Amino acid sequence: MKTQILPNWCKKLGLILFIVASLFNGSINFITNSINKLGLPGINTDELGEQSSYGIVGLLNAFTAGYFSYGIGFLAIIAVLVYMISKEKVEDDYINKLRLESFQLTFIIGLITTIVFYILDKNLKLTLDYFIFPLLWSYIILFFIKRRMYI
Repeated sequence: MKTQILPNWCKKLGLILFIVASLFNGSINFITNSINKLGLPGINTDELGEQSSYGIVGLLNAFTAGYFSYGIGFLAIIAVLVYMISKEKVEDDYINKLRLESFQLTFIIGLITTIVFYILDKNLKLTLDYFIFPLLWSYIILFFIKRRMYI
């Protein structure tokens, strides 16, 4: 991949930002879903039958027109993009080969997972971030393992 346009220090910044944003996004979704499942006070069902919380997450979503959770997810995706287009300390053909192998394995894992989900439940309705985040995590993990294995 010849499109590394950011310096090496951006790789660390992108990785840290991705981990923090992913953990924050996951914890927000966990708290929101836990409150909804338990039926705790502070939950209101509107006329469409959708539940909304009035806690901290509900307050943040109220000020951001409901896009707070999406914004954190978008930030995580941008952080991985920064990680992917940042240079390594030593850029050579071998690093490019490792990147390509990591992309290929990530793509194969994503396709197999999607096929298995489709076979198990044809009416499964998930948003795009349910597929993007595992692919991003698998790319980061695979590239890290391959780089450590060959160095």
